[in-house]
Amino acid sequence: MRRRLRATIQTRVLTLALSGLILCALAFGGLCLFTTDKVVHEGTERNLHALTNTETLKINSRLKSIEQYVNTLEIAISGMLDSLEQLTDETLLAEFTEKSRELIRLTIGNTEKAVAAYLRFNPKLTPPTSGIFMTKTSKDHNLKFVDPTDFSKYDPSDIEHVGWYYVPVQTKRPTWMQPYMNKNTGIYMISYVIPLFKFNQEIGIVGVDIDFDYITQEIASIRLFDNDYAFIADKNGSILFHPSIPRGRPYTLPDNNLLVHNKLINGMDLTFVIPKTSITADRNSLIKNLVLITMLILVIFIFASLIFANSITKSLKLLTDYANRLIDGKMGIELNITRNDEIGDLAQSFVKAKMRLAETMGHIKGLAFRDPVTSVRNRNSFDHYIAEFSMRASSGEIKSYGILVASVDNLFKIKNKFGNTKAITLLQTASRLICTTFDHSPVFRVNEDEFIVVLTNDDLKNRKELEEKLASSVKNTANAENPWEQVRLSIGIAICEDTQSSSLSEQLANAENNMLKSRNAIE
Repeated sequence: MRRRLRATIQTRVLTLALSGLILCALAFGGLCLFTTDKVVHEGTERNLHALTNTETLKINSRLKSIEQYVNTLEIAISGMLDSLEQLTDETLLAEFTEKSRELIRLTIGNTEKAVAAYLRFNPKLTPPTSGIFMTKTSKDHNLKFVDPTDFSKYDPSDIEHVGWYYVPVQTKRPTWMQPYMNKNTGIYMISYVIPLFKFNQEIGIVGVDIDFDYITQEIASIRLFDNDYAFIADKNGSILFHPSIPRGRPYTLPDNNLLVHNKLINGMDLTFVIPKTSITADRNSLIKNLVLITMLILVIFIFASLIFANSITKSLKLLTDYANRLIDGKMGIELNITRNDEIGDLAQSFVKAKMRLAETMGHIKGLAFRDPVTSVRNRNSFDHYIAEFSMRASSGEIKSYGILVASVDNLFKIKNKFGNTKAITLLQTASRLICTTFDHSPVFRVNEDEFIVVLTNDDLKNRKELEEKLASSVKNTANAENPWEQVRLSIGIAICEDTQSSSLSEQLANAENNMLKSRNAIE
């Protein structure tokens, strides 16, 4: 009877130990899987939007350069026009046309991929062929002046032939025209036109035609992950450029792909097509490894429980109690088993498993908040930081602060010319300069080429000296042997003297605007 009783107790102890170990392993594994999936998914989504926004900015910068050129022409031409007599008087019109012709001839070369530039006057004030039209010829593709279109041959409603004039004039705002094929030159082009108004009168239009390849080449080169691509469509969804689909056709999303839509400044839709496997590969691999580790730990613990099932019941109860506490998330508890035998070894295994799990969870959290290139805090960390910072500012704990935004202006130039490795070197050099200058303030890399520093206490008081120190350090890099070691920074600072009168988002916007002004001043 005693033997049977001992066996019953032994079985119960074994069952209890195994149950506790299984629950502990499953809880640990489930917690790791949940945390990993959530953190990695959120980080991937932010990175994906950051990458697509960066590529969109590249395309928009090309479009803005075109707009800037036409805007410059419009300002210059309007400035030369002192009265309507310069249009209505034949002699003055000829002189004004010649000055404008020379202006276009001297400046058109500054616009990349320009295939035509033109200045046309109001046909109600001037002859129907008045104005300037400079275009590439079909023979040698050189820009030459040709006879302008005769307005008298077309009705204003004839969009195909004279819509490029009357549409902007009627809307009274700059207009991006839909891309079209020029049959004379065989070039698929896009136009940007600005209507001219002065003296409360319609003067005409000024515009430029650009080879559409200038836009599509940048889109064709986009590679965010493996097997992804980008295309552009008009507002109706018809394809304007796609690596494999002809123009004019609608787009159908392939299975297991993700679409990210971004609007370009000319109204077109830039769409990124990304295979889901590309953005989930790392996450799936990490989850798979965590499952294997969890299963391995579970198997080890089961075998250990079977081996030590005949040990002292009290120690097993202590182990079970320890496991249950860990399941409840009490990582700070201690295991008070000091035996120098198998049970003691099992106790140490529990302790090591807890430390390994805490280390793994800390490492995963670190990956989500640390920029892998510069080792400073990343965008995810910045979002958490400003949320806490805003609460401290609202409560009055923080009275004043400053926001410094620094942009590495030559990053994309170095990246395009020397490759990603040299661009990383440039980013690390810039990060080191910023961190060593503002060594008492948190530094974040929030975009591919942009850093943010939150200034408080001594760094806020000494900001002018520190800014001069940073400028001097940046200037010293100009003597570096390699271009990717020569840092060019545009810096913008916004100071909040009273946290109750201004929000953090307003100060961020002010600092960003000041940085853009600094960049424009440098350029």
